[in-house]
Amino acid sequence: MIGRVERSMTRPVDASGPFVCTWSAVGGCVVVKVAGTVTEETAAAFADELRRVITTKASTVVVDVRRVRELDPAGVDVLVAAEALAREHDGWLRVAGGQPWLHELLEPHQLRLYPELVQALPSYRPAP
Repeated sequence: MIGRVERSMTRPVDASGPFVCTWSAVGGCVVVKVAGTVTEETAAAFADELRRVITTKASTVVVDVRRVRELDPAGVDVLVAAEALAREHDGWLRVAGGQPWLHELLEPHQLRLYPELVQALPSYRPAP
C-alpha cells in the first residue's frame, strides 16, 4: 500500500503507512495535514486530495507539513499546482510547520512556509 487519505471533520486519526493525508475545517479555511513521505509514488494521491478539497470544500487551504519526513520534486510540484488551483478559485494555499530544509525546497517556487500552523490560519493575530 502506497498511502491512504483519511478524511476528518475533527482531529485526524493516526494512520500508519508511508503517506497519510487528512483534512479538517478550521475557521475560514481547510487544514490539510500531511504525514510521512511525499514522493513520486504518493504524489498522485496527494494531488487528488488537494484538488478535491480546493474544488469541493474550500479554496482557502493550509497544508500542515509538520510530520512530513520527505518531500521530493514531485511533492513540490503538487503544492505548486494546488496553489495555482486555489488562486483560480479565488483562494490561496499556505504551507505551515515545515523544517528549514523544506523552506529551501519551496522558496524558489514562491510558496511561503509559515513556521507554525496557527500563523498560517486566516484568523491569526500576533500577540501585542
